[in-house]
Formats: sequence, structure tokens, C-alpha cells
Amino acid sequence: PVEIESLFVPLDGSEWHERAISYAVLMSKWFGSTIDLFFSLADVPPLTRHGEWRQRAHLSLQTPAETPNHSESIVNNGAIHEFGKILASDYLNEITSRMKHLGIDVETDLSAGSPAHILSHKAQQHDNSIIVMYARPQHRLYRYVRKKMAEELLSVATVPLLMINDDPEVDIHNENLEPTSVIVPLRIRSAMDASLPYAINIAQKTGVGIRILESNVEYRRNRKLFDLSREFTLTALDASGVDYRILAYDLGLTESLNRAHRASPNSWIVMGSRLRRGFSRQFLPSVADNIRREVSCPVFAVPQSEVIDDRKQKLHKWLVDWLAHQNPASMIDPRTPTTSRARNLERQMADVYAFDGPDRRGQTSDHD
Repeated sequence: PVEIESLFVPLDGSEWHERAISYAVLMSKWFGSTIDLFFSLADVPPLTRHGEWRQRAHLSLQTPAETPNHSESIVNNGAIHEFGKILASDYLNEITSRMKHLGIDVETDLSAGSPAHILSHKAQQHDNSIIVMYARPQHRLYRYVRKKMAEELLSVATVPLLMINDDPEVDIHNENLEPTSVIVPLRIRSAMDASLPYAINIAQKTGVGIRILESNVEYRRNRKLFDLSREFTLTALDASGVDYRILAYDLGLTESLNRAHRASPNSWIVMGSRLRRGFSRQFLPSVADNIRREVSCPVFAVPQSEVIDDRKQKLHKWLVDWLAHQNPASMIDPRTPTTSRARNLERQMADVYAFDGPDRRGQTSDHD
């Protein structure tokens, strides 16, 4: 069985992003998971200019004399970020207080920097974690030139993503958000390896059935691979004891999923995905990318095994490069030995960017 220990929920202060909390609470009750509310300060201080973005938020309240290589405008913007940190902390505390009556373990993370990369890193460090996020689809051009955090997360995440759309018809405060069924598209073996454990566990927790969706258009493209995948899938479902049915459509995969969703609008879609990234994603988006633009129900996208290692390497490379462009004097405690700055970059990053008071090791950050 799948164990989900941590549910990361990225927030930005808007009610739309808070919609994801209700789904995280639901999953926390199913799996006994901790909810981690994540808020990221802007990666670029609001008034910086002339390429000063590299210094970001961590010049804080230092004076120009203490930062001779940087202009006074950056220092002033550090003060803006210090104020933003206070407001964001108050916001997270307010959300946490509203959740006390639920009897769920809730933690908070307040960080600065690229929210998608830092959140992906934090989630990656926790075994059996997922990200539950509000994901309003962007136009293809905008998601390439000005990505929102949800779009970035689809490009860099190494853990499953539960994407909540902005359906105004769903009242998250009064309606039963549990699925009436779980729809799983039949795909190649690696996709089924990724998605089936989560689909089966959700079905077992809620007592609903699984609908295996076959696209005959997809099937005709590679009959042998799909026959093997179907055999594996049915064997796993028979062993699970979950009720299931097979739905077949003479349509493409996205159209088939859309049809199945319209027939059962309160279903959840659970699918393995390569979660394509980069420029090619604008022309050949993943099915998870396409279907979340078509349906209003939650879409649970699980990265397939063949993309995870590559994403982990790219995420590590990003962390190394990002830290290399920061001002070490403002980021790392001067008492830290110089030799250690070349090691344990992820741990240093977690120490520096966790601004929520006492950290999870019970120590207080020197950078607050």
C-alpha cells in the first residue's frame, strides 16, 4: 500500500490557492499525513533593476556599507522583503489557526527564491510526499514566457501532483469532495506502475470503484505494449479487491478522458505522466497537461520512473547554480567553516530559506 506522509500545499495569499487546502485535509484524513503549508516570497525584490535579480532577497536590512558591491536600491528592497516576511508569517499563522479544530498536524514553510524549485526540493527530501496545488491553466504562450508556479512545478517536480482546477461550481466548504470513482487511463507499463498504487489506495480509502479507460486510438498505435499493460493492470486490480470496470472509447486519450469525466463529473483522474518540460512542451504537452485544461475535477499526475532521476539531477544542478549566484556573506552564517560551503548544499539551503522560526530540528535559524 502507498503511504503518504507529507502533503505540501503552496499558497500565495489568494482564496483560489486556499482551495487546495480542503483537498489536502481530505487526503490527510485518509492517510494520516502531515500538511505543510508553503509560502514563497517573490524571487526578485519588487524594485530591483539593472540585472540585480541575482542578489534576490537575502541582503535583508543590511546597510550599503556592509554590502559595498551592491547598490542602495537592493538594500532598500531587502527591507521590503523583510516586511513581506512578516506579512507572510502572519498569513500562515492565520491559516494554521483556522485548521486547529481539524486535529491534523500542520507545519509551515516560508521561503524565498524560485518557489517551484524550492518546493520541489523540500518535497523530495520527505519520503512519500505529494504536492496538492491549485493549478489554473495558462495559455501556451504565457506559460512559456511568464510561467506561474503551477506550470513550473509541472516542469521540475519529482513527486506526485494533485492539481485542483478553479471550478466556481464546486463549493469546497459545503460539498463532499470525495471522488465518486477513480478514472485511470490505460497507458504503457511505466505509466501504470506509477499511477495504479495511488489509484488503488484512494479507491480503498473511499470505497469507490476504479474505471480503467481505454482509448482505442492509442491502443491501435501499439497493440503489443498495451496488451501487456492491460494484463498487468487487471492482475493488480484483481489482487487489490477493488471494484473496477473498463471503459473503451473510439477517441484520442484526452477526448476519452473528457468524455468519462462528463459522465461522472465528481470523479478523480489518476495517471502516470512524463510531465514534459522545456520548449517542446508547448507543442507536445503531456496528456496530464492537456486534460487538466479540459476538466474541472482533480487530476493526480504521478511522474513516471524514467523522468524522476533526470529531474533530480537538474534540480540539484539548479540549487548549486543558484547558491553560487548569491552573496555568501548574507546567506551563510559567517561562523560556518568555508570548507563546508562546498558540501551539503541542500541542507544549507534548507537552513537559510526556512524562515518560519524554529526549524524541524528544533533549532532557531540565525537568519531570522
